[in-house]
Amino acid sequence: MKAPDEMFKMIRLIAGVVFLFFFSGHLCMVSAAVIRGGAIKAAVMAYVGKNMPWQEGAVRVEFSGGVSDLSLPGKKITYRVLSKGNMDFIGDSSFKVKFYENDVFLKQKIVNVRLEVLMDVVISVKSLPRNVKIGRNDVKLVKRWFSSTPSKIISSLDDVVGMKLRTSVKLNAKITKNMVKSIPMVKRRKPVKIIFENGLMSITTIGLSEQDGMEGDLIKVRNVSSKKLIYARVMGNSLVSIKF
Repeated sequence: MKAPDEMFKMIRLIAGVVFLFFFSGHLCMVSAAVIRGGAIKAAVMAYVGKNMPWQEGAVRVEFSGGVSDLSLPGKKITYRVLSKGNMDFIGDSSFKVKFYENDVFLKQKIVNVRLEVLMDVVISVKSLPRNVKIGRNDVKLVKRWFSSTPSKIISSLDDVVGMKLRTSVKLNAKITKNMVKSIPMVKRRKPVKIIFENGLMSITTIGLSEQDGMEGDLIKVRNVSSKKLIYARVMGNSLVSIKF
């Protein structure tokens, strides 16, 4: 019969083997991959850059509340970033980041962001009075950040130069579409040159416009010689044409 000390050593050895067996098994079951918050941010930013309608470099992404690390069971983790179907990629938004291992879905994480877009805006370079015709030296283009889709902004100097201001503006004021109006090429109760043409010949006479009109508009014009009221197409400044 074994001595008590030997029996005690044997029990300790058996207990140690059993402990190592279960402890090792536990480690295998909880082995996990850690997805860093920085990697998740990079995935969202890459998705934004690929799918946004804006020019490269025109969007900045702010992550609301930060993005924490994520531990997942598995070793080879893949991910997929998804957004709402009607997303316009500006303002407060959220993305779904779905994680998989061997095409088996593991977990989904919601990432909240604010997207700001850099856009061209026309502003005044000096104070301008109402009804003034805007010249190229009266305005300039600047870039500004927007966190919501702007309405009625003008992003090209060509869309404002030559227009008339509906209201006075101060220095460095943003000029929007509702603040300007077109200057008619033909003005009501002003003389116009009327060209009658049929492709082979043309006849020119003088008329009096009954309406304001822009290029391409069909307006009423009174022939000064015959006193007849006719319809003519605006072709340029104080110039209309009639096909016959």
